[in-house]
Amino acid sequence: AATPAVATHPSGDGISVVDLTSLELVGWVPTGIMPNYAVFGTDPGVVYVSNAGNGTISEVDLGRGIVLRNLIAGQEPEHLATSPDGTRIFAGDANVGKVIEIEASSGRELRSFDIGGEIHGLDLSDDGTRLLVAAKETDRIVAIDLATAEMTSAPLAPAPYHLATVPGTGTILVSSRSEPKVWVVDAKSLSAIREIPIEGEGHQMVVQPRS
Repeated sequence: AATPAVATHPSGDGISVVDLTSLELVGWVPTGIMPNYAVFGTDPGVVYVSNAGNGTISEVDLGRGIVLRNLIAGQEPEHLATSPDGTRIFAGDANVGKVIEIEASSGRELRSFDIGGEIHGLDLSDDGTRLLVAAKETDRIVAIDLATAEMTSAPLAPAPYHLATVPGTGTILVSSRSEPKVWVVDAKSLSAIREIPIEGEGHQMVVQPRS
Protein backbone atom coordinates (compact mmCIF):
# COMPACT_ATOMS: atom_id res chain seq x y z
CA ALA A 1 0.00 0.00 0.00
CA ALA A 2 1.12 3.52 -0.76
CA THR A 3 2.42 5.66 2.07
CA PRO A 4 0.90 9.12 1.64
CA ALA A 5 2.15 12.56 2.60
CA VAL A 6 -0.05 15.64 2.46
CA ALA A 7 0.72 19.30 1.81
CA THR A 8 -1.83 22.05 2.40
CA HIS A 9 -2.13 24.95 -0.04
CA PRO A 10 -3.65 27.93 1.81
CA SER A 11 -3.88 30.04 -1.33
CA GLY A 12 -5.12 27.11 -3.42
CA ASP A 13 -8.01 25.86 -1.28
CA GLY A 14 -6.90 22.24 -1.33
CA ILE A 15 -4.24 19.65 -0.55
CA SER A 16 -1.78 17.75 -2.67
CA VAL A 17 -1.05 14.08 -1.95
CA VAL A 18 2.39 12.55 -2.50
CA ASP A 19 3.25 8.84 -2.52
CA LEU A 20 6.35 8.56 -0.31
CA THR A 21 7.38 5.29 -1.98
CA SER A 22 7.49 6.64 -5.52
CA LEU A 23 7.86 10.32 -4.51
CA GLU A 24 5.22 11.19 -7.07
CA LEU A 25 2.26 13.55 -6.83
CA VAL A 26 -0.74 11.25 -6.88
CA GLY A 27 -3.67 13.50 -6.08
CA TRP A 28 -5.20 16.90 -5.49
CA VAL A 29 -8.23 17.30 -3.23
CA PRO A 30 -10.18 20.57 -2.86
CA THR A 31 -11.04 20.97 0.82
CA GLY A 32 -12.12 24.50 1.68
CA ILE A 33 -11.05 28.11 1.92
CA MET A 34 -7.49 28.57 3.19
CA PRO A 35 -6.53 25.03 4.26
CA ASN A 36 -4.03 25.54 7.05
CA TYR A 37 -2.96 22.37 8.81
CA ALA A 38 -3.24 18.61 8.29
CA VAL A 39 -3.07 15.77 10.78
CA PHE A 40 -3.53 12.01 10.57
CA GLY A 41 -5.59 10.02 13.03
CA THR A 42 -5.30 6.27 13.54
CA ASP A 43 -6.26 5.50 9.91
CA PRO A 44 -3.34 6.30 7.58
CA GLY A 45 -5.79 6.57 4.69
CA VAL A 46 -7.69 9.47 6.28
CA VAL A 47 -6.37 12.95 6.99
CA TYR A 48 -8.04 15.90 8.71
CA VAL A 49 -7.47 19.36 7.22
CA SER A 50 -8.38 22.64 8.93
CA ASN A 51 -9.87 25.26 6.62
CA ALA A 52 -9.20 28.59 8.34
CA GLY A 53 -11.20 30.54 5.79
CA ASN A 54 -14.57 28.92 6.43
CA GLY A 55 -14.41 27.44 9.93
CA THR A 56 -14.36 23.77 8.97
CA ILE A 57 -12.23 20.64 9.20
CA SER A 58 -12.32 18.38 6.15
CA GLU A 59 -12.06 14.63 6.67
CA VAL A 60 -10.32 13.43 3.51
CA ASP A 61 -10.20 9.89 2.13
CA LEU A 62 -6.80 9.82 0.46
CA GLY A 63 -7.42 6.60 -1.46
CA ARG A 64 -10.54 7.94 -3.14
CA GLY A 65 -9.28 11.51 -3.27
CA ILE A 66 -12.48 12.95 -1.83
CA VAL A 67 -13.73 14.87 1.18
CA LEU A 68 -15.89 12.52 3.24
CA ARG A 69 -17.21 15.14 5.66
CA ASN A 70 -16.77 18.75 6.65
CA LEU A 71 -16.86 19.28 10.41
CA ILE A 72 -17.78 22.67 11.91
CA ALA A 73 -14.84 23.97 13.95
CA GLY A 74 -15.21 27.52 15.24
CA GLN A 75 -14.29 30.55 13.18
CA GLU A 76 -10.67 30.15 12.03
CA PRO A 77 -9.30 26.69 12.85
CA GLU A 78 -5.57 26.34 12.32
CA HIS A 79 -3.38 23.85 14.19
CA LEU A 80 -4.80 20.39 14.87
CA ALA A 81 -4.07 17.36 17.03
CA THR A 82 -5.82 14.01 17.38
CA SER A 83 -6.17 11.88 20.48
CA PRO A 84 -4.06 8.69 20.55
CA ASP A 85 -7.15 6.54 19.98
CA GLY A 86 -8.35 8.74 17.14
CA THR A 87 -11.73 9.47 18.71
CA ARG A 88 -11.20 13.21 19.23
CA ILE A 89 -9.83 16.11 17.23
CA PHE A 90 -8.44 19.26 18.85
CA ALA A 91 -8.48 22.45 16.80
CA GLY A 92 -6.95 25.79 17.67
CA ASP A 93 -9.40 28.59 16.81
CA ALA A 94 -6.41 30.86 16.54
CA ASN A 95 -7.63 34.44 16.54
CA VAL A 96 -10.50 33.71 18.92
CA GLY A 97 -8.09 32.18 21.43
CA LYS A 98 -9.93 28.91 21.96
CA VAL A 99 -9.25 25.21 21.52
CA ILE A 100 -12.20 23.15 20.35
CA GLU A 101 -12.54 19.44 21.11
CA ILE A 102 -14.52 17.54 18.46
CA GLU A 103 -15.82 13.99 18.51
CA ALA A 104 -14.46 12.42 15.33
CA SER A 105 -17.30 9.94 14.81
CA SER A 106 -20.16 12.43 15.03
CA GLY A 107 -18.39 15.71 14.29
CA ARG A 108 -20.04 17.37 17.28
CA GLU A 109 -18.23 19.80 19.54
CA LEU A 110 -17.57 18.23 22.93
CA ARG A 111 -15.82 21.07 24.75
CA SER A 112 -14.27 24.46 24.17
CA PHE A 113 -11.28 25.72 26.15
CA ASP A 114 -10.89 29.50 26.37
CA ILE A 115 -7.15 30.27 26.35
CA GLY A 116 -7.39 34.01 25.72
CA GLY A 117 -5.58 36.09 23.13
CA GLU A 118 -4.29 34.78 19.83
CA ILE A 119 -2.99 31.21 20.05
CA HIS A 120 -0.97 29.14 17.63
CA GLY A 121 0.71 25.73 17.97
CA LEU A 122 -0.69 22.83 19.97
CA ASP A 123 0.22 19.22 20.66
CA LEU A 124 -0.67 16.43 23.05
CA SER A 125 1.65 15.50 25.88
CA ASP A 126 3.65 12.30 25.49
CA ASP A 127 1.09 10.29 27.50
CA GLY A 128 -1.89 11.88 25.76
CA THR A 129 -3.45 13.20 28.97
CA ARG A 130 -2.80 16.92 28.44
CA LEU A 131 -3.06 19.33 25.57
CA LEU A 132 -0.24 21.88 25.33
CA VAL A 133 -0.94 25.21 23.65
CA ALA A 134 1.26 28.13 22.63
CA ALA A 135 -0.59 31.28 23.74
CA LYS A 136 1.28 33.64 21.42
CA GLU A 137 -0.39 36.93 22.26
CA THR A 138 -0.25 36.53 26.05
CA ASP A 139 3.31 35.04 26.13
CA ARG A 140 2.38 31.77 27.85
CA ILE A 141 2.42 28.01 27.50
CA VAL A 142 -0.90 26.52 28.57
CA ALA A 143 -1.56 22.91 29.57
CA ILE A 144 -5.11 21.53 29.58
CA ASP A 145 -5.79 18.41 31.66
CA LEU A 146 -8.17 16.51 29.38
CA ALA A 147 -9.68 14.50 32.23
CA THR A 148 -10.60 17.47 34.41
CA ALA A 149 -10.48 20.42 31.93
CA GLU A 150 -8.20 22.22 34.41
CA MET A 151 -5.83 24.68 32.77
CA THR A 152 -2.40 25.64 34.04
CA SER A 153 0.07 28.01 32.43
CA ALA A 154 3.57 29.41 32.68
CA PRO A 155 5.11 32.52 31.12
CA LEU A 156 7.21 32.12 27.97
CA ALA A 157 8.24 35.20 26.03
CA PRO A 158 8.37 36.54 23.48
CA ALA A 159 5.54 35.18 21.32
CA PRO A 160 5.57 31.37 21.66
CA TYR A 161 4.65 30.08 18.23
CA HIS A 162 4.92 26.49 17.00
CA LEU A 163 5.00 23.63 19.48
CA ALA A 164 6.01 19.96 19.26
CA THR A 165 6.22 17.23 21.91
CA VAL A 166 9.47 15.25 21.96
CA PRO A 167 8.42 11.65 22.75
CA GLY A 168 10.21 9.87 25.56
CA THR A 169 12.02 12.95 26.89
CA GLY A 170 9.44 14.80 28.98
CA THR A 171 10.08 17.93 26.95
CA ILE A 172 8.47 20.03 24.25
CA LEU A 173 10.00 22.30 21.64
CA VAL A 174 8.54 25.78 21.23
CA SER A 175 9.61 28.35 18.66
CA SER A 176 9.33 32.11 18.98
CA ARG A 177 7.45 34.22 16.47
CA SER A 178 9.65 37.25 17.04
CA GLU A 179 13.13 35.96 17.95
CA PRO A 180 15.40 33.41 16.20
CA LYS A 181 15.30 30.65 18.80
CA VAL A 182 13.58 27.47 19.97
CA TRP A 183 12.93 26.79 23.64
CA VAL A 184 13.26 23.35 25.20
CA VAL A 185 10.45 23.29 27.77
CA ASP A 186 9.78 20.81 30.58
CA ALA A 187 6.39 19.33 29.73
CA LYS A 188 5.26 19.02 33.36
CA SER A 189 6.39 22.30 34.92
CA LEU A 190 6.11 24.23 31.62
CA SER A 191 9.37 25.98 32.47
CA ALA A 192 12.04 26.63 29.83
CA ILE A 193 15.12 24.45 30.31
CA ARG A 194 17.30 26.03 27.63
CA GLU A 195 17.25 27.88 24.34
CA ILE A 196 18.52 26.78 20.94
CA PRO A 197 19.55 29.63 18.61
CA ILE A 198 18.37 29.23 15.02
CA GLU A 199 18.49 31.20 11.77
CA GLY A 200 15.42 33.36 11.28
CA GLU A 201 11.89 32.51 12.38
CA GLY A 202 11.18 28.99 13.65
CA HIS A 203 8.09 27.66 11.94
CA GLN A 204 6.95 24.04 11.60
CA MET A 205 8.87 21.48 13.68
CA VAL A 206 8.86 17.69 13.27
CA VAL A 207 10.31 15.26 15.78
CA GLN A 208 11.67 11.97 14.46
CA PRO A 209 10.17 9.01 16.38
CA ARG A 210 12.59 6.90 18.37
CA SER A 211 13.36 3.55 16.77
